[in-house]
Amino acid sequence: MEISVKIPEKITEHIKKPYAKFINETLVVEMYREGLFTLRQAAEMLNVGLNDMLAILAKRKTYINYGTEELKEDISYARS
Repeated sequence: MEISVKIPEKITEHIKKPYAKFINETLVVEMYREGLFTLRQAAEMLNVGLNDMLAILAKRKTYINYGTEELKEDISYARS
């Protein structure tokens, strides 16, 4: 799905180029913060590895949410 949004110039002055990458990363990080994505899901959404995702979260001063769901997901992934 593609969505078009008009962003005021006052905001775009502060957005890093390329815009699409910056906006996608911002949305995924915020959705991760809200608990809508696990760490692995967030990494998959951005097409990055877990180490890169951890670096993105650190750059954006975001704490790692690691609970039982993430543990189960990691165990399942390790067994596959």
